[in-house]
Amino acid sequence: MLDSLKKRPGALRWAPRQRFGVTEAGRAALAAYQESIALYQTHIDKDRGDMDRLQKGWAETYKVTPPDATILGEFSKKDLLPREVQSALDDCGTTLREVQAAVDRLYTAGLLSPTGGGGPLPAHATEGQDDLGDEV
Repeated sequence: MLDSLKKRPGALRWAPRQRFGVTEAGRAALAAYQESIALYQTHIDKDRGDMDRLQKGWAETYKVTPPDATILGEFSKKDLLPREVQSALDDCGTTLREVQAAVDRLYTAGLLSPTGGGGPLPAHATEGQDDLGDEV
């Protein structure tokens, strides 16, 4: 249980209550994903393997994971907090940790941006230093 509250190694730090919105590149990526899903659904002989390959191909294009498309879709509705997205996807079994990891990947890919601009906060200061790296 406590492990789920720990930051992932390499996780980006964001301001508390930071909202995120989809970038223009993110909207284009989401449109491409939805178009390919719609095309897949028109085929009479649907093969689950084809769907998996389609999702994997989309994810590889943007250097994200296939489930990130669903998370990106939630952020496309309006600027949201990661916990709001997790709440919306709770019935799917999506955890806050998974949403936070997706936010980092989607931000790095240029598909998601923090509302109000800016970016991740600097990494935590090491012991004996303040946030600016000065000795305390």
